[in-house]
Amino acid sequence: MFEPETRAPSRVADDVAELEAVVHSGGFWRLVPEVVPRVYAPVTPELLRRVEQGLRRVAR
Repeated sequence: MFEPETRAPSRVADDVAELEAVVHSGGFWRLVPEVVPRVYAPVTPELLRRVEQGLRRVAR
């Protein structure tokens, strides 16, 4: 089951920064077809909450 985040906030921020760096460098896009638009929403606390809520719904 999905557990709430228990890591230190600074480690979570590091993870988000690492994910943003991968996306910005194009590392993510090599995994998707060319027809998928290369535009994405900036990572914000609200976006992360929405993703978490969606994952929780799927996990039920």
